[in-house]
Amino acid sequence: MESSCCSLPSPHPIGYDSLLSQLLHSQLHSQRRVFACSRLQSMVRNPNNEASSSKSSKTSDDTGSSTWPNLNPELLSLIMMRLRVVDYLAFSGVCKSWRSLAHSEKNKFMSSKQPMSVSFSFSTKAKKECHLTDLNGNTFTTVLPSSTAKTSVGSTCGYLIFFGRKTREFVLVNPITRHELHFPGFPFHVSNDPTSVRGTLVFSPSISGWVLVISHRFSSVISFSLAGTQPSWDYLSFNFPVLDIHYFKGKIYSLNSENRLCEVKLNSKPQPVLTPLTMKNVPEHELIHPEFVSSGENLYVVSRISKDAYETFKIDFNKMEWVSTGKTIGEYAVFVSDLKSSSAMNPDTWMLYDTDKSKNKGMWFTANLWYFRHVCEQANLLQ
Repeated sequence: MESSCCSLPSPHPIGYDSLLSQLLHSQLHSQRRVFACSRLQSMVRNPNNEASSSKSSKTSDDTGSSTWPNLNPELLSLIMMRLRVVDYLAFSGVCKSWRSLAHSEKNKFMSSKQPMSVSFSFSTKAKKECHLTDLNGNTFTTVLPSSTAKTSVGSTCGYLIFFGRKTREFVLVNPITRHELHFPGFPFHVSNDPTSVRGTLVFSPSISGWVLVISHRFSSVISFSLAGTQPSWDYLSFNFPVLDIHYFKGKIYSLNSENRLCEVKLNSKPQPVLTPLTMKNVPEHELIHPEFVSSGENLYVVSRISKDAYETFKIDFNKMEWVSTGKTIGEYAVFVSDLKSSSAMNPDTWMLYDTDKSKNKGMWFTANLWYFRHVCEQANLLQ
């Protein structure tokens, strides 16, 4: 369980910590409940398998587990918010009432979890293991079979992006649920440098399908394809090399080597088009390794000045101008990485129980690859 700096008061006579300990002990060790470690492992490895059935919803045992479905929802919510993601999955499979609560507060739960750095290793059975580690050092490890013999190139919309050079296929894998999306037959060159690949996943309501949008740093082409077993790649060409692409509030934006922004309109009829945006106060100097970073409400461009220093610009779409924000993005903590996986987040979202809520504000965190759980259930819907 993820630690916190202070305990919450219980709205009931029984102590919160005592109830939490009793609850987890009962549910984790009862052979008659699905909230067991062995069941938890099978859930992570087989997300399509229901963790509980209607037959198990009425079970009772010596620990009095029949009372758990009738716990006060507010108290149960407090307990749930203290769980790790993997325990949350098991929590949602205990009974119907718990599953309903977990589903109704899924976005709140995911948003309360810290970003996690991603690393990979090979187990003794030559299987590729994925390690997700939060800022407190808590690590969740899972095996992603489809990632073997593929290179990690980023993350998007709750998925890790992998590319297979021999198969010419992009595979997107959710490391929590292990759901996969396949985009085979990529027709363009891909550099041996994985940091050059820029990818974002969007959902197009007009065709009711997932679309992967790919660019290659300093290439003048943006390509895109529907998920499926058959190649369906198409592309758009630029006059200047593309440095980054990003989804923000229903639209896809690109940034080229001249610090110019374009909107990538995939749903435009009769065919997709690129629309240059006329912006004021465009930086005249060269930006070093610029990339888009978004918070919930704003889009930024971040340029690396040195190893540990950045300059940032807010893209103000109301005034259609670039606005320098100096070396920080307000009180946001900014997560940047070598691969395509960056975000600006308010630390308050994951520091619900921390007495010092200011310690991560205005901070920069770097990693080779970040995984953001708060976007796991958010579909990047195109307008």
